[in-house]
Amino acid sequence: MQQIKLLNRATFAGLAATLVGNGIGRFAYIALMPVLIQSGWFSSEDASTLGAATLIGYIFGAPASSFLQRYYSTGTLIRASLLLSSFSYLGCALKTAPFEWFLTLRTMAGITGAILMVLAPPMIASLHPQEMKARISGVVFSGIGLGAMISGTIIPLLIYQSVESAWLGMGAIAFLATVLTWNTWSLEVQQSHCTMSPASFRDLSKRVRISIRFVLLAYTFGAIGYLPHTLFWVDYIVRELGMTLSSGGVYWAVFGIGAAIGPIVTGVLGDRFGLKKALLTAFFCKAIGVALPLLSTGTVALFVSSLLVGMFTPGIVTLVSTYTLELVGTQLHTKSWGAMTMAFAISQGVVGFVMAHYAPQLSSYNILFMVSTSALILSIVCIAFTSTKQQSLNTAQTNS
Repeated sequence: MQQIKLLNRATFAGLAATLVGNGIGRFAYIALMPVLIQSGWFSSEDASTLGAATLIGYIFGAPASSFLQRYYSTGTLIRASLLLSSFSYLGCALKTAPFEWFLTLRTMAGITGAILMVLAPPMIASLHPQEMKARISGVVFSGIGLGAMISGTIIPLLIYQSVESAWLGMGAIAFLATVLTWNTWSLEVQQSHCTMSPASFRDLSKRVRISIRFVLLAYTFGAIGYLPHTLFWVDYIVRELGMTLSSGGVYWAVFGIGAAIGPIVTGVLGDRFGLKKALLTAFFCKAIGVALPLLSTGTVALFVSSLLVGMFTPGIVTLVSTYTLELVGTQLHTKSWGAMTMAFAISQGVVGFVMAHYAPQLSSYNILFMVSTSALILSIVCIAFTSTKQQSLNTAQTNS
C-alpha cells in the first residue's frame, strides 16, 4: 500500500482554508481589538460589537453552506469563501468608512469562516484512508492556530506603521493562501477510501444516535468554554492587567503556537488511544487552561493558560469532527459536521453577544472565565456518556 504523507497538496489546501476562514478571518481580530480602541477607531462597545458580529455571522454560515450546496459545487463555494474572507480584512483598511461597513465585513468573515469549516475538512478527510483520518484532520485544523500565531506576531509589528497596514497585512496573507491553493479545490472527492456507511440517521443504532447527541451537546458547551480567550484575551492582558500591547501580542502568539500544534497532537492521540479518551483529556486540559487566570495572573500562569486553551480549542474541533465520522460514517459526516458547527455557532454567537454586551460594564473578566470553565466541565460529562462505534457494535451483537 502506498504511504500517504500527512502534508500533501490536499491537506495543505485544507490547512489554508481553516487558516483563512478562522485563523485570520475570525481570530486575527482579537489581536487587533485593543489597538482599535486605543487608537480611537472604535469605542470599547463598538469593538466588542464587531467581535460579536463575527460570531453571529458564523451562525448563518453553517446552514448557508448546506443550502448553497444545492446550487454550487463544494470547490466553488470554498473558493468564493476564501476570496470573501480575504476581502473582509482588505476592506476594513478604509478608516473613514461608516460603522455599518465594518459591521458588514466582520459578519461576512463569520459567514465565510463557517462555510470553510463545514465544507473543507470533510472533503479533505474523504481523500484519505480511515486509519489516518484523525491525523489528517489535525493537519487541516492546525490552520486555525497557524493563523492566530501569524496574527499575534505580525500585527504588533504592522501597527507601528499604521492600523490600516495591519488590516491590509492580514488580508494580503489570506489572499496569498487563497491563490496558492486555488487549483486544488478542483479535485473531485474520491470514494476509494470510503467504507460502507449508513445513508440515513434512521439507519444508525439507538446507542449511536444517543452518543451523537451527547457529542453535539459537549461541542455546544465547548463553544462557551473558549469565548473569553478568543474574544477578550489580549484586551484582558493589556487593559485589565496593565501590560503592554506587545505583551498581549506575545501571549496571543503563544495561543497561536498552541493552536497550530494542538490539532496535530490531538490527532495522534485520537488515532493511538481512541477518540473518546482523547476528547475527555482535551476538554479537561482546556478547562484547566481557562480557569488558570482565576488562580494566578503571573507570567507562568498566563503562558500555560494561553498554550492550553490554544492547543485544545482547535484540537477539540479535530477530535469532534473525527469522532463524528467514526460514529455516523462517511456518507453522513458532512451533514452531521454541519449540524455540529451550527450548534457550536449558535452557542458561541448567543453567549458571545451577551459577553460582548456586558463585558465593558464588568470590573473584571474573571466572571467570564468562571462561566466558561463551568461549561467545559459539562462538556466532559457529556463525552463520558458517549459510546465509541466499536462499543456500540459489540452491544448490538450482544443484544442480537
